[in-house]
Amino acid sequence: MQDIKLTDLIDIATLQEIQDGFADLTGMAALITDENGDPITRESNFTDFCMNYTRSSHSGRSKCEECNKAGGEQAMRSGCASAYFCHAGLVDFAAPILLNGKLLGSFVGGQVLTEEPDEENFRRIAVEIGADPDEYIAALKKVRIVDKKQIDAAADFMFTISKVLSQTAYNCYSANQSKNGVSEINQSIMKKIGETELAIIRTAEKIKELSDAFENIDRVAGGSASEVSATTGTVKVIQNIALNTKILGFNASIEASRAKESGKGFGVIAQEVRSLAETSKRSADLIEKAMQKIGAYSKDMDAQVSRTRSIIDQCLADMESISASLGEIKAAAEE
Repeated sequence: MQDIKLTDLIDIATLQEIQDGFADLTGMAALITDENGDPITRESNFTDFCMNYTRSSHSGRSKCEECNKAGGEQAMRSGCASAYFCHAGLVDFAAPILLNGKLLGSFVGGQVLTEEPDEENFRRIAVEIGADPDEYIAALKKVRIVDKKQIDAAADFMFTISKVLSQTAYNCYSANQSKNGVSEINQSIMKKIGETELAIIRTAEKIKELSDAFENIDRVAGGSASEVSATTGTVKVIQNIALNTKILGFNASIEASRAKESGKGFGVIAQEVRSLAETSKRSADLIEKAMQKIGAYSKDMDAQVSRTRSIIDQCLADMESISASLGEIKAAAEE
């Protein structure tokens, strides 16, 4: 707030229009200054005495600005319009324009007299500011002499206007603060949206990698199922061979018993063949059962992989939908 100027809140054209209206209505001079007493607007209804003589010198103008500032500060302290004699001996009055107690500027007016002036005193002032005393007195005689009640009424009216200007300045300041607050919120929202978008992109990439991994698992599972199916066929062949071998061994035993003594050795071999056939069949049966279980597990894995891929596809679709929604929110925040 310390850096805020009156013109940051109320444009100069509006201030000038209000000031000109006051000067036209009262017939007195008017000016709006900043907090240092420097003019913001153009002079309204200024006297020849002030404009072309008192303010024409650097010393005189500097003293006028000091008076304007002091008058505004005095009015701010008193809480009402402040009437005073300027350094050049004319009656002026001022009202402060405030923002939460901070002096933004002053609305000053006057440049009148309440009685006939003391010419000797004004000649001394002319010498101090480097003006020609005779010309100075000639300009002084053109200054209006106004009743004090009229001055007080004009000062009160100016103070009322200054309060309106102060309230206007406060309203503009509050509106700007609200706008800045909304802007900061929007920036924060857009930052969060940007971070969320990046998180969604990273998550989508990881889900895509996961989908690719499950696709490889699905391919491997499919290959395993094919191998299990092929192995099952081979086991069937082994079982058939074992069965035929067992039959052959049984027939060989019959022939060996018929040959009696000469077929004893052949009978022992036939018995071993039958035993081997039995062992082969049991092993083949065990392998078949194991392969059946593996086949069942492979089918279940294939089903789970398919279900997981379906979930992943849905997640990707949701991610795209969320990303689109965030884009719309971001566009709305920017607008």
